[in-house]
Parts: sequence; structure tokens; C-alpha cells
Amino acid sequence: MSEKKTKKALNTILINTNDLPLSCPREDYLKLSHPKIFLPIEKESGNTIKCPYCSTVYKLNGNDEI
Repeated sequence: MSEKKTKKALNTILINTNDLPLSCPREDYLKLSHPKIFLPIEKESGNTIKCPYCSTVYKLNGNDEI
């Protein structure tokens, strides 16, 4: 998993299919930042989803197959 920073989203994290099911916060985040939730990134158009708690944007790597 790698981090990519852009003007639109300062916290965009690239996710691979082996990282599914996607949950937030990730293991490297502060555990107390918000409750753990699962985000259905594979069902979203553009394979991008934003966490409703911390606004972290996750993008599914387009090179991986689901």
C-alpha cells in the first residue's frame, strides 16, 4: 500500500485487492481516531471511496483485478 498526495485529497491511499476487505482506520493509523468501519470500495464507481469519519480517500489500484 502506498500513499499518494494530490491537491484534491491530501490523504489518498492506494489499495490493492489483497488489502480487501477495506477497513478504516488502517492498522498504521491511530486506533482511537474513529471506530473501525468497512468500506465497500469495490462496489463504488471509479473504485474510490472516502471515509465518512476521517475523510481519508482510498483508491483501488486499477492494475489489480477483483
